[in-house]
Amino acid sequence: MFTCTKRLYYFISFLFLTSLFSFQINAQSVSLYTPITKVTVPPGQEINYNIDVINNSSSIKTSNIKILGLPKEWNYQLKSGNWNVEQISTLPKNKEKITLKLNVPLKVDKGVYKFRVVAEGYSSLPLTVTVSKQGVYQAEFTSKQPNIEGASNTTFTYNATLKNSTAIEQVYALKATLPSAGWQATFRANGKQVSSVSVKANQTQSITIEIKPSKYIKAGSYKIPISARAGNIFTQLELETVITGTYDVALSTPTNLLSTEATAGDSKKIKLLVTNIGSATINDIELKARTPSKWTVDFEPKEIDQIEAGKSKEIDATINVNNDALSGDYEINFDVKASETSTQQKFRITVHTSILSGWLGILIILIALGGVYYLIKKYGRR
Repeated sequence: MFTCTKRLYYFISFLFLTSLFSFQINAQSVSLYTPITKVTVPPGQEINYNIDVINNSSSIKTSNIKILGLPKEWNYQLKSGNWNVEQISTLPKNKEKITLKLNVPLKVDKGVYKFRVVAEGYSSLPLTVTVSKQGVYQAEFTSKQPNIEGASNTTFTYNATLKNSTAIEQVYALKATLPSAGWQATFRANGKQVSSVSVKANQTQSITIEIKPSKYIKAGSYKIPISARAGNIFTQLELETVITGTYDVALSTPTNLLSTEATAGDSKKIKLLVTNIGSATINDIELKARTPSKWTVDFEPKEIDQIEAGKSKEIDATINVNNDALSGDYEINFDVKASETSTQQKFRITVHTSILSGWLGILIILIALGGVYYLIKKYGRR
């Protein structure tokens, strides 16, 4: 009985050693090789491996190629040229090349991931991927300059970047929450005005945001949330517009009367009133006039250094009417230009001819009539 048991033990040991030897021979006959076996990458990264399937034997070897131990959320492609590979044959003492394209998911935990490329029945190639940071599945809206300062009549232009940190292309609707009525927001992408943008997976899109405040908004700081939404994915960027003041100027007269009368060839002096109707000081104010031909206008003073908000300055304007101006209505355009703003105002002048010119005309007519009478009297008898 003991002898029989001993023989069985030797037989089983022989089979085990034979199988082990056979496996070692098979493992040595086909091997897998790639120079890079361990990499560290961020979420969403694509990794490309070039793998050699090496036949060390003297006969053709055929094996199924598999990937084992890879998390199911990770996508990969195993190819030879343009073909997806499941099985490969290798000539004796030769090698074939295959490529493994591995996509690390965007939504992945930070850590170390190990898997194997297996030539079934022959060899196994261990590979390691270290994910450097915690992955996300969302969008990001950012701007390098979210705060801009200027006057209320300024167009505030912000440059922003929208990143789609998801695994598929998304269409994001854009929206601005403005402080009050009168404000305007315009979105531009690729040079065109848009209300939504399409962003490919793990890609970014540059967006220009133009903000126009209400004309008479008070000075101060205003927060403007800008949002991008695609289904359940939501991200928001907060811009800040700092209004330094409102720049606006008006031109009139102390009596608000925008007309006067003058005589041809004479000068007419009027008072003009320049008023700062904005909320900030305006500087370097200059007046000019656009007149009928051969008319001139002189201003005193010619320039004003500054006018504070809500204040006015009087200017004397002397209108010099052309001597040959006929009776009737004429128009002068007054232009006010400051460093920050400008305006214009029309002024009507009714011109009358002078009394002297009237009597002189009558005298000329009488002389002409007298001359005709004399000629008739002198030569009419003949």
